[in-house]
Amino acid sequence: MVSPGELRLISELMEEGAEFEPEITDDGTVSYPSVGLILDDSDGDPGEVLDRFAARGVLHDEFVSKVYVCPECDAEGMQYTSVCPACESAHAIEMAVFEHACGYVGPVSDFEGEREDGYSCPNCEMALQSEDLDGERRYVCQECAEVFDTPDHRLWCRDCLYMFEPGEAIERALYRYSLTNEGERWLDRHQTARRVIAETLQERRFETEIDTTVTDESGETHPVHVLAEDVLLGERRIVSIDETPDAEGVGAFRELAASVDAHPIVVTTTGTVEAGVAERAEAADLTVLTYQPDGTLDSNYEVIEDTSHHRSVFQRLTAAVDVPVWKGQ
Repeated sequence: MVSPGELRLISELMEEGAEFEPEITDDGTVSYPSVGLILDDSDGDPGEVLDRFAARGVLHDEFVSKVYVCPECDAEGMQYTSVCPACESAHAIEMAVFEHACGYVGPVSDFEGEREDGYSCPNCEMALQSEDLDGERRYVCQECAEVFDTPDHRLWCRDCLYMFEPGEAIERALYRYSLTNEGERWLDRHQTARRVIAETLQERRFETEIDTTVTDESGETHPVHVLAEDVLLGERRIVSIDETPDAEGVGAFRELAASVDAHPIVVTTTGTVEAGVAERAEAADLTVLTYQPDGTLDSNYEVIEDTSHHRSVFQRLTAAVDVPVWKGQ
């Protein structure tokens, strides 16, 4: 279900040219700090919220770059290093090395002894001049003394220090997000639906607040789209706005309503709900309304078996704003 924080988030992009940009900190962590300031804590990870709306066509995601995530601890910002192919130590350094005819290969320092007029092979102990040695730059492992031309590639995590082959890293793409034309229409439907249900409740003696919070018995606050109260009669309504309400989301919303002694009202902006939602509405412990394209509310809606599939069942049900109050009112 669409949360109040998510609706605020999308509305922030209505200004021409407005975008949400990813930021990468010095330690490689990727974040959307401006998004985090808009969303409520209960909305979850800002990046995941943006991804969901991009998948729905509400936002356009423009590729910016990629980051790699540790497969061990899920931290971002991996450090590249090269390692010895023999012992996998990162303590392998490129340096000048000599190779003698006897087959010994080693750093220049191995051939430098006490002789002032040249070199000596540490393997065969032959006295040598520089022209007797083939010199080149190669890698020398400081742990196992392996000499090699090409090191192996590794990434290491600065959080848990796990070192792994680059192919093991989890690759994540970074995107810049902006509002699509469909997103503008989506936002208009949801904002207008919220305003219309608030006005409808006002006409029925309720005092209403839009994009506010309610507090349960434990003192925890929860964001809601609309809070409506009749102080004189001690009645409360809380409202959730969504495209196609599903049973899981509505179930959590009903639990919230019970915890704050209010009756739950769900407004669908597509005119469809999951079958489990319709069953709750039939039991009169939930009100479901449809926001119509003409800007009005209707008590009729379609029922589908599962919001993840196409509509499969059509059924007309009725509901009303002034339903029996929640228990305890």
